[in-house]
Amino acid sequence: MEQLHDTFAIEIAEYEEWQHRSRKNNFFELVYILDGNGFHSVNYVDYPYQENGIFLLPTAKCHQYIIKKPTKFLFVRFTGSYFVSSINQVDYSCWFSRLNFIMGNHNHLSGELIGDPDDRKQLKRLLDIILYEYNRKDICSSFIIQNTLVSVLAVICRNIQQREWNERTFNDEKFVDLLNFISFNILAPEKLSVKFLANKFHLSETYFSEYFRRNASERFQDYVLKSKLRIAQSRAKFTDSPIQEIALELGFTDSSHLNRMMKSRFGKGMREIRKEMQK
Repeated sequence: MEQLHDTFAIEIAEYEEWQHRSRKNNFFELVYILDGNGFHSVNYVDYPYQENGIFLLPTAKCHQYIIKKPTKFLFVRFTGSYFVSSINQVDYSCWFSRLNFIMGNHNHLSGELIGDPDDRKQLKRLLDIILYEYNRKDICSSFIIQNTLVSVLAVICRNIQQREWNERTFNDEKFVDLLNFISFNILAPEKLSVKFLANKFHLSETYFSEYFRRNASERFQDYVLKSKLRIAQSRAKFTDSPIQEIALELGFTDSSHLNRMMKSRFGKGMREIRKEMQK
């Protein structure tokens, strides 16, 4: 493995037989198939892969590759610290929310990460840039890779976002924009106040709650809490992040507060959810 930066990593590896890899990442790895074929397996459900396939590999040991032809992988590791690092000149804090959005809204099933053909082509172009800079290894390569990762996350989020909204029908386009804004700013409480959102989307502050409930068929506060709990559930299942850390990042007082909310919605706490995935 070559560490191009203290807070993210890229690896190219070739396997004849899949090996569970020791990884200390907070979120997931993007897997790009450079050569070979076989099956991507999640919870004993297999999906064929081949050259140029793009998959998601969470920290949890619930994914594996059944290799039929020796396979060359490009692994791009995402961590939370990269996107909040103070040494970056660009503010990546909003992209930290993108990581959580992906964790909370991706179905984590076997198969290609990107369903939209155009998005798949675009993501491949971006990954080819990362591969080129990885091999070039000049003074600017790390910077170019860092900034390309931002675009990679944007494409993944757009694809997940489109899939989610295609399953629901809204008559008001402004409301869809509002839901997208909430999803992508779920870790920024100052942007989730009724006052801020009403002003941003040109709504009356006194009318906002009624507007949201009429379009979403649920209260605004309930929607925000449900979104956070969905992310928390996914991170309990698919990452090795400490539960206290997850709780604080999602705006809960502490892990006990988060556990109470999880039990009220899912009937089980964070540790129970995590243990189920480790069996």
